[in-house]
Amino acid sequence: MTIENKKGWIFWFNPFKYGTDRWMYALHRLTGIVLGLYLMAHVWETSNILNGPVTWNKIMVDLDYPFGVHYGPYILSAILIAASYHALNGIRLTIVENGLLLPKPYRPEFPYKPKSLKGLNNVLKLAVAIFMLVICGIGIVFIFTGAIV
Repeated sequence: MTIENKKGWIFWFNPFKYGTDRWMYALHRLTGIVLGLYLMAHVWETSNILNGPVTWNKIMVDLDYPFGVHYGPYILSAILIAASYHALNGIRLTIVENGLLLPKPYRPEFPYKPKSLKGLNNVLKLAVAIFMLVICGIGIVFIFTGAIV
């Protein structure tokens, strides 16, 4: 095992050795962890309705105003951004991992330049980014105003 493999999770985000694919995959991991923690917190919070309406209302107020400031819409916006990125990047990863939108296999010759990281894969990354911006923009406007754009 090399020293590089022993550096831990912080080197998921090493921008100097890897390209955008590595960043997107690391962010995919991070959003997966955040969404998993959110899911556990959401199940706990929802299960407290069994303790009665007084307990439920107290927990809802405590979660919506954690430090006396109304953070509810900001938390929901962050969860929306994480969920939309995780879902759209998961679709992109599924397409790429199954070999769709990748060039035909070729014989590698020096200097090695991975052709799989170019071409339609970059177009797919751009499509994911644009679609995510549209979804998040509409969702965040709805969260803060209650009106559909």
